[in-house]
Amino acid sequence: MKNSNDQEIIKKFNDIDKLFNKISDENREELENARIKPIHPSLFPYSQNGIIAFIAPMGAGKSYNYLKLASKQQVIFSQPFYELVVICSTSSKFDKTVKNFKSSITKSKLVPVKDTDLLDFLDKYLRRVLKYNAINEFIKSRFKEANDEILRLIFKHKLKFPTDNRKDRLKIAKYITDKLSKYAWETFPHRMLLILDDFASHQRVERTHRTAHAAQPSGTTENSTFPIRK
Repeated sequence: MKNSNDQEIIKKFNDIDKLFNKISDENREELENARIKPIHPSLFPYSQNGIIAFIAPMGAGKSYNYLKLASKQQVIFSQPFYELVVICSTSSKFDKTVKNFKSSITKSKLVPVKDTDLLDFLDKYLRRVLKYNAINEFIKSRFKEANDEILRLIFKHKLKFPTDNRKDRLKIAKYITDKLSKYAWETFPHRMLLILDDFASHQRVERTHRTAHAAQPSGTTENSTFPIRK
């Protein structure tokens, strides 16, 4: 394999830097939304795309504090940062603490989900977010740029794209309007705050921990850092 000379390498590196800068500029909003950063750097330093763990004995105020967090995130911006707040527990109903303080959640939608229904709920939610994001990007492009998800929906519903036919464009517009009306979401991108209540000793987490421990690579020790999906 022949090496390039230093000047050629520097030129190619500069070209790559320019390419990355161009792509970053074109996708600035999307990349910014995907960053792991504080929702507010000084007043609300919780990460917008991270995991927060409240660890304390029973009765120490975990539910009280996550409800206060859910309430405060509503007032940082003109719209709630998390439009949807989901509390998942072993019950399909809110516990006493949530019932007492849920009146503080006035802008976000507060929803209980039973632990056994969580995976089905997340599957449905993520599929809905995929459609919602694709539709909004399609609208922003003035119906000119269709990604794979939009093309899939157009094919599924027997619509036509691309087209200059006014009737065809009105059919696409009606489908989009009906879909957005059904979702009734007000923020874009749509965000969900998922609260897993008393999951530290939950059987799903315990089972995942045992599976991860059994799959521990040779040469690692009991105290080695090993990623566990939760």
